[in-house]
Amino acid sequence: MSSIQERLQQLLDGELDPADIADDPTLVSLADRIYGIKIATVQPVKARDLPPQSSTGEVTEIAPPTNMMVEVIAPEAPALEMPLPTSPLPELEMPPMPVRQGSTMRWVFTAGLLVSILNLLGVFGYLFGGLCDPSDICPSDGSTRINWASIHQITSGYGWSPSVLDGSFGIPDIVAIVSTSTLMVFFTRGK
Repeated sequence: MSSIQERLQQLLDGELDPADIADDPTLVSLADRIYGIKIATVQPVKARDLPPQSSTGEVTEIAPPTNMMVEVIAPEAPALEMPLPTSPLPELEMPPMPVRQGSTMRWVFTAGLLVSILNLLGVFGYLFGGLCDPSDICPSDGSTRINWASIHQITSGYGWSPSVLDGSFGIPDIVAIVSTSTLMVFFTRGK
């Protein structure tokens, strides 16, 4: 265990060459992460794939055999050091902050939400109630909310319903309030 710690300490001190750590995958990984030394694995080649060679003499091995599955790649040359500027840098001004302008869509959807809520409360019955034919159910009979699904029949009783104050509301009212609220929030978010 102490030999592993010694080799690690030598690696951290920079005393080990890449060839010395080629047989230890842990030290190879650490060298790559710490110093950027790339040690790539060698692709093995079978003897049958090699071209035939004529043997001219005996081969004497000088060093003890190492793990031939690892190829040591030399580190890149260090970058040239650039001289620092001698003159002081000029003071930089802060760029102007962009002025956020109001989105027109935000105001459109805010107005839509306001119209939907005022309709639920029956305000439009007082404003447009005179358009209704008196022979039908009209705002004068308590139906002060405009039916969004029948807005084209505002002159007859089919275009009017009781307000939410009387406990009545419809699906088009809910859709109008939820959709305008959602779109208003979407357009008022910071960009």
